[in-house]
Amino acid sequence: MNLWRFINPIVVFVAKSPLHFFVSHQILIISFKGVKSNKQYHVPVSYHKHSSSFTCVTLRSNVWWRNLKNLHNVDIWLKGKLTNTEINLEYLDDAKVEAALCDLVTNNPIDAFFAKVKLNKDGSPDPMELQAAAKLHTVLKFSLHT
Repeated sequence: MNLWRFINPIVVFVAKSPLHFFVSHQILIISFKGVKSNKQYHVPVSYHKHSSSFTCVTLRSNVWWRNLKNLHNVDIWLKGKLTNTEINLEYLDDAKVEAALCDLVTNNPIDAFFAKVKLNKDGSPDPMELQAAAKLHTVLKFSLHT
């Protein structure tokens, strides 16, 4: 059994509850409907915050993110609140994916573990592993409406 099928619903429940502070410093929940199934999905992802945007990555081999390809806006649960955001995906330009992945793993070492990118003693990612990982990931960037 896939362990994430057990863990993810618990993380989603906590992130959408008054107890969100246990996970909301590192996790946001993407809420969307499946293109073919029309089923509602809630996917927890770790993020890196910028001034008015949030960057996340997922493996390209995960199929769920493809539901977001033709969307311009998507709802996310952030710090216990549902927020509508603009979404941009990057999966075609490996250099852009690499830059975003570098930023993410440098600022959140647990993401380096999941992306299979070794961090050097100074906290910087191993360049060869980062380049290889970029070819396997999709970047999701959520921007707050101003």
